[in-house]
Amino acid sequence: MKIKWLYYVVLWLFSCVGCLQMKAQTAEDSVLVARRDSVVKYKLVVVHDTVYVPIPEAKMPVDSSRIIYAKPVGRYDRGIMNYRFIPKHKWIGGVTVSVFNFESDNSRLLFSLLKDIDLNLRTLSVKPFVGYAIKDNTVVGLKLGYSRISGGINNLALNIEDLDISLKDIKYTDDSYSFSLFHRSYIGLDPKGLFGLFNETTIGYSMGSTRFSRGSGESLKYTDTSINQLNVGLNPGIAIFIMPNVGAEVSFGVAGFTYNWEKQKKSSGEVGKRTNSGANFKINLLNINIGITVCI
Repeated sequence: MKIKWLYYVVLWLFSCVGCLQMKAQTAEDSVLVARRDSVVKYKLVVVHDTVYVPIPEAKMPVDSSRIIYAKPVGRYDRGIMNYRFIPKHKWIGGVTVSVFNFESDNSRLLFSLLKDIDLNLRTLSVKPFVGYAIKDNTVVGLKLGYSRISGGINNLALNIEDLDISLKDIKYTDDSYSFSLFHRSYIGLDPKGLFGLFNETTIGYSMGSTRFSRGSGESLKYTDTSINQLNVGLNPGIAIFIMPNVGAEVSFGVAGFTYNWEKQKKSSGEVGKRTNSGANFKINLLNINIGITVCI
C-alpha cells in the first residue's frame, strides 16, 4: 500500500515539473530594446535553457531625393540605379598627378638578353582643375596641365651571333603645357553618396618642346622640336568621398584623338615641319591619374 502511494506521489511530481517547463517555454515574457530614438518591445523565445530575442534586421530608409531617375532608352530599361553624387550648383576643384619612374637596375630579368644596359625613363604630370555642376551628377569645367618626360640610354650592348649593337649617350626630354575643357558624368553607387563612377570627356590644346640628342662634347648631335596639339580624350574613373567634402579619384586614359603640327631644327642647321594625326584605343600606363577633389 505504501509503495503504491509513493508511486502516485512521484508521478505527481513529474507532472508538476513538466507543466512548469511547458509554462516557461510558452511564457510570453518580453524585453524592451532601445533602437535609435524609439523603444521597441520584443517577445522572448525560450528553447530549452536558452533565451532568444528575435530582433529583425533594420532596413535603412532610402532618401528618394537622392535618386536620379532616368527615362529608358526606347524599349530598354536596364534598371541601373543612379544616386546623387555631385549635387546641382556645386563647385568642385582639385588636382590630379601622374608619376612613372623606370630604372633598368630594377628590371634585370626583363633585359636578360642584353648586357651592359643602363637606361631610365621618368614621367610627371600635374593637372589642376575646377568645375561646376550644371545639374545633378553632371560637371563641366576647365583643366590646366604640365607634363615632363625625360629618359636616356647611357649604355646598351646587344651581341647575338653576328649581330652586334651598341648604343650610348642617348637622351630625350619633353616639356608641355596644356589647356582643356572637360565634361564629367557621374554615377552614384550608394544612397549615402560615398562611391561613384565617372566618365570624363576632354577637348584641349597643348604646346611644348622636345629634344632628342646623341653623343656628348664635340660629337653631340640633337634635334629640337616644337609641338602644337589639338586633342580629344576619354577618361573613365572611380571617385570616393573620404571626408564629407573631400574625395579621392583614379582615372585612366583609354581613348584619344590627336592632331599635331611640328617644327624641327637639327644641330646641323636643317629645319623642317610636318603635321600628323592619330587615334588611341587602349589603356595608357603613362596616363593613370590619381587626384584629390574638393566639393563646395
